[in-house]
This record gives sequence, C-alpha cells and structure tokens, in this order.
Amino acid sequence: MEELDIAKRRAMHLLGGRDYGRNELVEKLRNNYSEETAVKVAELMCEYGYIDDDRYAEKLARQYIKVRRYGKSRAALMMRQKLLDTETIETALEKYTSEDITAEIAVILRRKYRDRLFLPGLEGKKEMQKITAALARRGYGYTDIKNALYRLKDEIDEQSEEE
Repeated sequence: MEELDIAKRRAMHLLGGRDYGRNELVEKLRNNYSEETAVKVAELMCEYGYIDDDRYAEKLARQYIKVRRYGKSRAALMMRQKLLDTETIETALEKYTSEDITAEIAVILRRKYRDRLFLPGLEGKKEMQKITAALARRGYGYTDIKNALYRLKDEIDEQSEEE
C-alpha cells in the first residue's frame, strides 16, 4: 500500500475518535509520515468535509465558554494549543458578548462562592480579592468580573428588600 493511502486511513481513524483542526491533524500525521503526505492528507480531509476549522473553532469556543466556563482569554489560549489560527479563534469567540461572559461569571459566583460573597469588613475584602484572582485565572477580564459582582450584589439587595 502507498504511504498516502495508509496516511488517509490513519487520518480517518483519528477523525473517528474526535474532531481535529487542519494544522492539528497535520502535526499528528507528521509523527508517522512525511510532511508532504501529512499536508496532502489534511487537504483531502478538508475537501471531503471531514475537517472544517471554523466549525471546530465554534465547537471549542462553546465547550470552553459555556461548559467549562472559561473566560475569553483562557478559551483563546486553549484554542491556540489546538493549532487554530488567530483569525479563526477571534471569529469563533466574537459571538460571545460581554453580557454573555458576565452571565457566566454570575453563575460561577452563585454556585461556587455564594457563602463567601460580600462578607463585611477586612475579611470580606480579602475574600473578594481571592475570588477575583480565581476568576482571572479562569481567563475572565477584571471589567467583566466587576460587572458580574455589581449585578449579583444588586440581585442580592433586591431579594433582601423583598423579604
């Protein structure tokens, strides 16, 4: 059998397990086949419709932002590790507005930090710094974090007024 045919079979096997981006598939095939063969097989997979970087980027963006609840910067970093180009990443992430991101942060705050939010005094200030730092490590911007905190504080104030 010719190297190209073997590489195509390998690519089909890989794509049967999970989605790949074009460059990621080339890298994976490059481990066992020549550069030329890897590129040719990746191009064929694109022609057949088995690989679509835009679709893959949108799927990853949804996974990272909605499921794993990462911020845009962390999602972009993870997508770059999948060897997607910057333009494709930006296009996939641009549909998530600041309002969407603030809503995701609010969900995290309600679920994970509910008991530690808005404590009085110095202890409360230190807890807020810890929470803000933890959210920043998840890839959220400080503006989005502050907006989510203000939104949540307003909701809590409204609930306490109703009671």
